This record gives sequence, C-alpha cells and structure tokens, in this order.
Amino acid sequence: MAALTNTGAEVVERQVVQNASPRPPSLALEDMYEINRCVAWGRKGGYQKVCLQFPDELLGDAAAVAQALMGQLGQVVYILGDTTYGSCCVDEVAAEHVGSDAVIHFGNTCLSPSQRLPVLYIPTRLPVDVSRVAGQLKEALTERKDAGHPLVLLYDTRCHYAADELFSKLQSSFPSLVLSTLEGLWHHEQKSADCCNVLEDCMGNSTCACNESESCETSKCNDPCETNGPSDSLKSSESGQREVKFNGRHVSIPDGADIKDSSFIYVGPRGPTLDCLLLRFPENTFHHVPPSDGAVETLSGMQSLIRRSIKLEMIRDAEIIGILVGTLGVARYREAITRLKTIVKTAGKRSYTFVVGKPNEPKLANISEVDVFVYVACPETTIVDRGSDPVVYRKLVAPWEVEVALVAGREWSMTFEPDFSALLPGGAHHVEVSEVPREEEASVSLITNRTQALGVRNSPIEEGTAGPVVVQEGKVLATIHVGGGGQVLGGRSWAGLDPSLPPPALGTAVVEGRKGIAAEYQDETL
Repeated sequence: MAALTNTGAEVVERQVVQNASPRPPSLALEDMYEINRCVAWGRKGGYQKVCLQFPDELLGDAAAVAQALMGQLGQVVYILGDTTYGSCCVDEVAAEHVGSDAVIHFGNTCLSPSQRLPVLYIPTRLPVDVSRVAGQLKEALTERKDAGHPLVLLYDTRCHYAADELFSKLQSSFPSLVLSTLEGLWHHEQKSADCCNVLEDCMGNSTCACNESESCETSKCNDPCETNGPSDSLKSSESGQREVKFNGRHVSIPDGADIKDSSFIYVGPRGPTLDCLLLRFPENTFHHVPPSDGAVETLSGMQSLIRRSIKLEMIRDAEIIGILVGTLGVARYREAITRLKTIVKTAGKRSYTFVVGKPNEPKLANISEVDVFVYVACPETTIVDRGSDPVVYRKLVAPWEVEVALVAGREWSMTFEPDFSALLPGGAHHVEVSEVPREEEASVSLITNRTQALGVRNSPIEEGTAGPVVVQEGKVLATIHVGGGGQVLGGRSWAGLDPSLPPPALGTAVVEGRKGIAAEYQDETL
C-alpha cells in the first residue's frame, strides 16, 4: 500500500521520456511515419478533423509529423496528448473531444477492431538487423526436436517491414517455416479496386506505377500481393492449406497440421504482445529474438498460465465482482460487459461496473468492497505484467478466467484466450450462457479452506431479508436490500455527508489555508 501513503513526489516529478525508441538517423521522417500514405488516405476519405495518436516514446516527432501533414492536407490536424487506456488501442474517447471523424494511429498496435471511427494504422519501424537475426536463429535452431512440425514466424507490428527479407533468409534452412501476416492492419481499408487501396493492402510489397486517378485494371497494381495482400486467404484454401487466426495475425498451415504442435519465432522486444502470445499458446516453444542484437531466448508460457490458475479460486471465493471497463473503443466491448453481468448473476454473485481509466493501486483501493476485478480490455492490455505491477496483477482477472470459473461446463485446461471477442457469439470459444440462475453448488476453497457457493439457493425468501422498508407513492420499498450495495455502504465507518444536518455558516473573511501536501504540510512539526 505504499502508493497510498507516500509523499506523492513521484507523481509530481515524473517525466515522460520522449524518443525512448528514437527514429534511426538513416530513416527519413516521411518513411518512418508514411506521410504520403497518410495524406492519400485523408484525401480519399474527405475527413475534416483528423487526430494523430502517438505512444509516449514517439511524442518527440509528433509536432514534425503534424506539420508535414498539415502542409499537404491544407487543414489542421490534432495530436492526442495522452491515451485514455492502452496506447496500443485507438483512443476514440480523446478523439471525440474535438469531434474527430478519423484517427491515424502510430506505433505498435494490438490490432483490435475499432468501435466507431475509421482508423489508419501506421506501425512505424523498429531497427532490425536482419542478417544478424537470421544468423543467430540458424545457429540456435540447427537441431530442432520438432523439425517435422511448422515453424511460424511472428513479429512485432513495428518489424513488419523486415519480415519478408528475414523469411527469405531463413526459408532455405527451415523448410517448414511459415510467415504470419498482419491482415488486421490493412485488410479493413480495402473498399474498392483503385490504386491507392492496393498500396495500403500490400504495405509496399507492390509498387504502384499509375497515378491516383488511373484505374488499376491497366496498371501494375492489378498484380496480386504475394505476401501481405488480401488474396492470401483464397490462395491458402486452394493449395490444401487452412488458415489460423489469432491476436490479429493470420497463419496458413498445411491441412492436417495443428497449430498447437508448432513452434514459434518472435522478432520484437519483450512486452505485452509477446506475453499475450505466450499465454495464448502456453504449450508451444517460442524462440524470442530482439530486433537489434539477435540473441535468441527460448520461452514458454506454461509457468505464467499455471501461476494464473489461482485466479480461478479467487473468482469462486468472491462475493462482489467488479467489471472494470478498460476500453471504450474496441468493438463489441458492451456485449462483453453484458455477458459478464449475466454470468456473475447466474453464479449467485453481485457485480458492479466501473470506469476508472488506466487502473492502478490507489484507484482500486477506493473500492475496497470488491473482491476481484474482471478487466474488459484489448488482449494486450488485459495481460498485466506481474513483475512491473504486482498489486494490480493480483486484483485483475481476464473475462476468460471468469468464464472458466463460473460457467457450467467450462473446465480449466492448458488454454487461455485473452481476446474477449472470441467468447462472444460467433467467436471460436463461445458457449451459450443461460440467464436462469444455476442451482447452488458447494465446494471448499483451495485458498481460504472455507466453503464457497456457486449458484442460487432454491428456498423462499425469509421474512425481514429485504431490510427496512418505507412507503413511497403507495408502494412498499426496501431502503436496503440485504446483501446489496446499500448494506455494504451502511457497514462503513464513514458513509458520507449527512444531508439532514444544517450547512456550515458562511464565513465573513477569507483565510489563507495550509500549504504543502497531505502527508507533510509546511506548518507541521515532526
């Protein structure tokens, strides 16, 4: 609880480190941020108010990018200074403060579909030493035990520009190597067959030789994109392969092969993207390669998954479950909240919904009655790193864990689904949830050794369980529902101001107050 009792100096003195991942000196601003592509997209859409969203590490270039875009678009663009939730998601809340009709998102992205506004993703670039990375991988993976199974090449979205070159250097050494694609990044932008859209779909893999006004039927752009284009899906189905989609990525593997038997290469820095993939495939082997030094590290998500299994008992023990809204922009988040409310209610527990922005220990400590919070956010934001924020890690659980703990028929296995959309109708892990309360089942908690109950007891309500009652407009109403929020608040030592008491008298003179912070005022003596 140190965050609640310190002097607050950390917050006052905190500085945002700009250019923590600086643009390489050899890479021009226009290439790093794809200015021409942004201009073409803005003109084609006819957007009047475009917002530019940058992560903290790229804010140093924000003014220069905005100036370049305004010079070519001939209109004002807006820079989003701080994200409401994770920087990997599109911040539609901040964009709507100026009535924006479009957002250009720069930097790493979780590839989650947006809720309302049209979005252009510019993943920017991290420096990748392709030759060094390829050499280290060849040396480290020479004697693979699972050489007969697919080897899938995954990468951070900011390393997309080097994926084709790296794949070509590794393909001769690893015949089973499969290149993943980030179709969620560009596929949604394809609305017609004009030249500009083909450039967006191919992300530079095809070179456009025609002008913006020319038809692609007579140009070089009519050739299909061979690696990242939308035609991958059709080619895969015709060549005896099947598609596997996860975390905004798409992989084509041979028919009869199982993605769970594959091993993965991940090129990119350690962070939420890799953590999310490790939990998604905990039984698979990951060969992690930083994009610059090429040092190969073998990882597995099994320990993290087993460590998180204690959260299932925490959910079953909980009487009050808080639904913590971690996004207002990811598509279908309202459906996920409604589904969670139904699951909690049928399990005989109570739920309350909270919107607090980015969660931290002081915010969650203000809601001490809640036993555990289920975090409805994008897949990468849902996974809180245990080492960097252990307090928040202990308090937050994922929607998938709530379903495994409370939904009848769900059983814990070596599976973790960080994407809440996969639990909704049409998703890969969707199961029907009845709105009829389940019958009460009792078991023993593995944490407290106390009896835990799931479901609702089928017994008549005893007299007096509704609490004190009043007559209002001819109807008898309970002022406090036993077991509800009113009873919880009534049990607090301080329940707020009493409106029945007279207000304090107005002072006639203005008096200078105390100076300093609550932990140490200037007039206090130790």
